[in-house]
Amino acid sequence: MQANKKYLDLPDSIYFKEYPKDKIMMQIGNNVFIGANTTLLYDVSIGNNVIIGAGSVVTKDIPDGVVAAGVPCKVIGTYDDFKERMKDNK
Repeated sequence: MQANKKYLDLPDSIYFKEYPKDKIMMQIGNNVFIGANTTLLYDVSIGNNVIIGAGSVVTKDIPDGVVAAGVPCKVIGTYDDFKERMKDNK
């Protein structure tokens, strides 16, 4: 069986956007938990003391001391409130 050459001869730039390697900056702060299957897009920064929920898509910067989740990722609470709730559950 022969592959359709119409699709094989196209340049990769049609399918994959080229990003300049020297301009891509991703910053992740200290004490950060990133849940499973989370996607971080280019040029986002995540502050200190942050929890990112599983399966989230981070499209914008996440500030310090928050809990964020969702598609797209949104702030849903504060890190300090989360810590207090975990202490109360013990």
